[in-house]
Amino acid sequence: MNRIKWKDYPEEELRRKEERRRKLYEKNKGRIIGEYDVVIIGGGVTGTAIARELSKYRLKVALLEKATDVSVGASKANNGMIHPGVAPKRGTLKAKLNVRGNAMYDELARDLGVKFKRVGSLWLITPRTLQKYRRYLPGPFYKFVSAYIFPYLVKLKGMLNGVKGIRIIRGEEIWKLEPKATREAWAAVYVPSTGILDPYDLVVALAENAIANGVEIHLETEVVGFIREGETIKGVVTNRGTFLARYVVNAAGVFADEIAELAGSREYTIHPRKGVILLFDKELEGWVNHCVTELRFPAPAHTKGGGINPTVHGNILWGPTAVEVPDKTDTSVHPEEIEEILERYREIYPDFPRHRIIRYFAGVRAPTFTEDFIIRPAKWVKNLLHVAGIQSPGLASAPAIAEYAVEQLRSMGLILEPKPDFNPHREPIPRASEMSLEELDRRIKEDPRWGNIVCTCEMVSEAEIVEAIRRGARTLDAIKRRTRLGMGTCQGGYCTLKAAEILSRELGIPISQVVKENGGRLFNGAVRGEEP
Repeated sequence: MNRIKWKDYPEEELRRKEERRRKLYEKNKGRIIGEYDVVIIGGGVTGTAIARELSKYRLKVALLEKATDVSVGASKANNGMIHPGVAPKRGTLKAKLNVRGNAMYDELARDLGVKFKRVGSLWLITPRTLQKYRRYLPGPFYKFVSAYIFPYLVKLKGMLNGVKGIRIIRGEEIWKLEPKATREAWAAVYVPSTGILDPYDLVVALAENAIANGVEIHLETEVVGFIREGETIKGVVTNRGTFLARYVVNAAGVFADEIAELAGSREYTIHPRKGVILLFDKELEGWVNHCVTELRFPAPAHTKGGGINPTVHGNILWGPTAVEVPDKTDTSVHPEEIEEILERYREIYPDFPRHRIIRYFAGVRAPTFTEDFIIRPAKWVKNLLHVAGIQSPGLASAPAIAEYAVEQLRSMGLILEPKPDFNPHREPIPRASEMSLEELDRRIKEDPRWGNIVCTCEMVSEAEIVEAIRRGARTLDAIKRRTRLGMGTCQGGYCTLKAAEILSRELGIPISQVVKENGGRLFNGAVRGEEP
């Protein structure tokens, strides 16, 4: 079954989970929720991008997500970089979709009202770049190879993948772009197409636009099995009931292999890989202007190496790391992991105020042993499409992955009739922090809640929180992803209780039932069903 086991992994826990799943399956397989042309499993950037792409056609589509909101897995816990496409191995699906996806982001971000900036990448060549080969390159020959040959090999790799605009720069041109970067740099590879955005903002926007175009998103809906007739899935069984489906898309992230096994077509194994990221105060805005890293060859195994990059809101991110873990839900962060990042990147910006960390977090990638994307029809199930192994650059590739997945569904027999009234546009929640004093004053006169600033670090008003709840936020973290409440210097120390009171009032529930990331049921009115 293409399954591996970690030594000492608790067998009793596995048996308990399997027994729970079996009971839920027996209980809910006869409870029919509805009939759908396509059922998508997974509410991360891949699943929501596919949902939006399918919403362009006359189809009945449902997306199932077992968590309380979309974007609660790897899609919320990455550095938000839209990679240019230099790193993936030439000829892979990952390389093809990375370059295509990157090119799609300007239009996509405009349509969805998502903040997106093409800040560019700056990859520094330093005395450490080819350190492992120094003994083979004596004297000045080492610097010559490092500074005058290696950068052009990197550029050539990117050009062969289809990345445009790559330049080799030296001397003052480097520090004109990054004034505070290390003066040890001998050269740098500049890639202008690299972008940044908030990944959770993108996922929420994709979900909202998909819903506006007719997709149903069912939260707290866990897949526990399938009803099959021969080689065809007839129904997707969940803890809430059964979704009858003509086609099923498995975009379940780190759990894609387990979903594939339930469907009877496990063709790969996901081996979870954790990445830790450090977040610095946005008062440091301007320290870093591009996505910057120090190239080292050979690169660390199974990762592009991470780096330092700005965010669209002014914060600075360091990381991520890449460590294999046995637990797909392990988002713990340990002191030694923080120290590893600080040590790894400190030489890029020697004077960077590293004590200004305001948060650290981890996400879990979903690689397979091929280290490439798997987007293909299942071998042993006629109407199941695998969309698995989507790790970095999965965020950059997401729009192209969605296109490619829909074309795969077409090749499997799904009839795609364009929907003439498809609306690609989605309006974001207005932000008090971005308004002029005149506009804010006008809004306060119309609705006094605009004048009640709940989160002073990020200047989030009560009106924004209420709008986030109206759009489907049912937990504190769901509000946070939509408004940035609690993302500032104090990390929610002064605004969390106020937000909980508003959530309690708007939902009509006791404040004791307000939770951080659990218990939400509805997303824009599209979710139905009772607790199992």
